[in-house]
Amino acid sequence: MPGMRLAPNEANGTRRRRTLAITGGKGGVGKSNLAVNLALELGMLGDRVLLLDADFGLANVDLLCGVLPTFHLGHVVAGIKEISDITIDLSENVELIPGGSGVEELANLSVSARPQLLEKMRETEKNINFMLIDTAAGIADNVSGVLASASEIIVVVTPEPTSIVDAYATIKVILRTTLNKPIFVVINNVVGIGDAEQVFQSISSAVRGFLDFEVEFLGMIPHDPQVKDAVREQVPVVRYAPDAPASRAIRLIAKQLRKQRAQTTDLDEIQSFWDNLANNQ
Repeated sequence: MPGMRLAPNEANGTRRRRTLAITGGKGGVGKSNLAVNLALELGMLGDRVLLLDADFGLANVDLLCGVLPTFHLGHVVAGIKEISDITIDLSENVELIPGGSGVEELANLSVSARPQLLEKMRETEKNINFMLIDTAAGIADNVSGVLASASEIIVVVTPEPTSIVDAYATIKVILRTTLNKPIFVVINNVVGIGDAEQVFQSISSAVRGFLDFEVEFLGMIPHDPQVKDAVREQVPVVRYAPDAPASRAIRLIAKQLRKQRAQTTDLDEIQSFWDNLANNQ
């Protein structure tokens, strides 16, 4: 992608791509904030990141970033614009694809129906290290299709009981389509000492006991008033207040993701998210 730096793992000949869908069951748990700030932190660490706003009619990644897209993926699906016309540079290493209704429309295509369109979408995945997908709230079929198409899932949950229940329900839906997909949990808006561990243990125990699956703890983000200030200013918190507790926590999550091994070290062997999306009708 034009203007992007060479990532460290390119320098030694290893090319990796991980596709992570960020969800939360209910709305308001901070999944969009995590998606945006995690993308920027990974970019700062040298990874090349593609951020897809798949929140359909309620897309708000652009607002969190202080950008105003004129076009979105729906215009590409309709044949009005090219991918290069809608992609927005958020930093030297991070690009945003505003989804609009385009993701939902792509999900209703078969791979053979629009081969040229799908080939264009596959091009967006070349030479990137991470694709982060901000999903819509809830567990409707269109959201489930996006989750099923990603190679890994990050579930964002807060200490509120309703959020914990919704997170469990989301994991249950994910496991209906696949049993081998890594599912990570991030606890957001943590106030009390030990709250993150308690919330994770509640979810982990329920998933293990009722669904026979192990979720993984990815990190926690403390309650931080500067997050709301950053949202109000339409500046990602890692830029608005780089040393704020929330920013430092997201930085740790980014570093943790980079330490984990990718599904494969061969980029060409990783199935395209877009092909998966078109197949998961």
